[in-house]
Amino acid sequence: MALALQAPQVPALLPVPSTVSWRDGRMPLDSTLTVAIVGHRDPRLERAVGRALRRLEARLVQPLPRAIGGEATAKLVVRVGNAGYAVPDLREDESYTLDVAGGRATLAATTVVGAIRGLETLLQLHEVRDGTHWLREATITDQPRFPWRGLLVDVGRHFHPPEVMRRILDGMASVKLNVLHWHLTEDQGFRVESRAFPKLHQLGSDGEFYTQDEIRALVAYAADRGIRVVPEFDMPGHTTAWFVGHPELASAPGPYAIERKWGVFKPTMDPTKESTWRLLDAFIGEMTTLFPDRSWHVGGDEVDPAQWNGSPTIQQWMAQRGLKDAHALQTAFNTRLFTLLAKHGRSPVGWDEILTPDLPREAVIQSWRGSNYLVDAAKQGRQAILSAPWYLDHIKTSGEMYLEDPLPAGHGLTPAQQALVLGGEACMWAEYVTAETVESRIFPRIGAIAERLWSPASVRDVPDLYRRLEVASRHMAEAGPTHEEHTARMVRRFASGEDAEFFTQLLDYARPRGFAGRGTNQLSPLTRVIDAARPDPWTEWRMVALAEAARSGDDEAGRMLMSQFGLMRAFPDMVRTMEGRHPLARDVIPVAGALGELGAIGEELLGHRMNGTSPSPARAAAIDSALTRLVGKTFGLLRPVGGEAVKRLR
Repeated sequence: MALALQAPQVPALLPVPSTVSWRDGRMPLDSTLTVAIVGHRDPRLERAVGRALRRLEARLVQPLPRAIGGEATAKLVVRVGNAGYAVPDLREDESYTLDVAGGRATLAATTVVGAIRGLETLLQLHEVRDGTHWLREATITDQPRFPWRGLLVDVGRHFHPPEVMRRILDGMASVKLNVLHWHLTEDQGFRVESRAFPKLHQLGSDGEFYTQDEIRALVAYAADRGIRVVPEFDMPGHTTAWFVGHPELASAPGPYAIERKWGVFKPTMDPTKESTWRLLDAFIGEMTTLFPDRSWHVGGDEVDPAQWNGSPTIQQWMAQRGLKDAHALQTAFNTRLFTLLAKHGRSPVGWDEILTPDLPREAVIQSWRGSNYLVDAAKQGRQAILSAPWYLDHIKTSGEMYLEDPLPAGHGLTPAQQALVLGGEACMWAEYVTAETVESRIFPRIGAIAERLWSPASVRDVPDLYRRLEVASRHMAEAGPTHEEHTARMVRRFASGEDAEFFTQLLDYARPRGFAGRGTNQLSPLTRVIDAARPDPWTEWRMVALAEAARSGDDEAGRMLMSQFGLMRAFPDMVRTMEGRHPLARDVIPVAGALGELGAIGEELLGHRMNGTSPSPARAAAIDSALTRLVGKTFGLLRPVGGEAVKRLR
């Protein structure tokens, strides 16, 4: 089915560049490809060129010259003006131009980071025609729409070891993301080695933390790919893990233990003790030696005031200073925290709860409860980034997230206020992901968000996104992430033989339910069928494409779609045959039943289309009622795929 949909088209560039002028010619790729670096040259640029060539080698299945040669004979010329910032910076010039013509590719950029972005586009121009490898000839001028294009990775709730983080960084670089927001502390874990306060990681992490050497290595790995690392140490709430080793920081007596459940909890830092501030001062000073980025995320979200309200000492302290409620106390906490950050040369970033009139001007607001907070911040003259529509753990499809925008229609911002909107971040919270599953939840959907933050706002064609994203997913996997083999790998954990084949096949037609409601905690093994499912299976968009073609009279598309509906209709019987022998069959019984109904309705509607007939009014009403009950709904832990194609036939 996939091959039938892939008519000859322009290369699958993602993110779409600012301007592209295609030519008819193609530049052949073979073992004679030579490279020259002109102008500025440094080890980071050389490593970036080397990584690109190694990926090309793997595609060509033959070695390419390792030496950097002279410009006169080179087939790939990389021309760079300067190194750019020593530490990746919000102000980095990431623009580049790429010209492929007359048997030569010329990549020009002001900075090394711009060249790194251009090399990714160069790799996307590769295609294979008639058994020969080529670069499609084109002239490309490109630069990002927003300077802050990030991904939050939560390692507090479930720890992701360094090798997973490296693969995530490689996948980010492949779609030109430039900020890793590293959520390092939570109620469920403190993940950074502190030599000044070793009880923080020794008692608050279950032994799962990054050593300082590992952090420095990961920060350097990110910088090599033009990616900033912004650490988040959430406070004054979401801090239970801090208090396991240092209960004196808390607003109520301990002892404390690492939290195993999910939610918002009462333990909160005590801002009235000078000892709290002495520890934070020393801790921030220590961490700035690991994280060179000027931005420092303070968290600041979901603070439960119970401990503050229940402490006579804290209430007396507030009364003496005229602080009328917990919100005022958190504002006072933030004010002093921001002063500490300034002392250590850092600027705060925080969740939208920190937005107050006396917030430091350089603070960045991360809008997570709704786009309105981003608009409010910009109207107050403050910088802001958007995350609200891009929570990857909510299991939205790529298409749903793609059409969201940091500057939505009707935002009402002036040009000066729009300039304060720096971009956005997708968020990968880790209640329901482990190191085994996290890459499958990030990739490839992150490509849709990366394009929204890089490409012109006018790029909004969802079917074309899916066409390009399927190709880009393979490029991401080539760079590092393991998402492409995720389902088959996890199914092999709990099934074999025909059972494994069935689970794998069914999961082409099902995706996980949204956030929450799974009844798990931090110690639960996340190895059920839902964990093996992909958030946005390719089957959905392929079937929609076939349905649109069938509506237009394409009989071959109709026959292919009818085959898909027949398979869906057979799923309930297939589950029943294995129910007695496989314990996890019960996980898919509900969704198999829904798929069976959708398949039968699809066959019926497609038959009417192909025969030029229509269902009776009564039958049409019954079908509409069934589709309302089935499409987009959750059955057990899974949601059926294919319903949108059925709706297109209605």
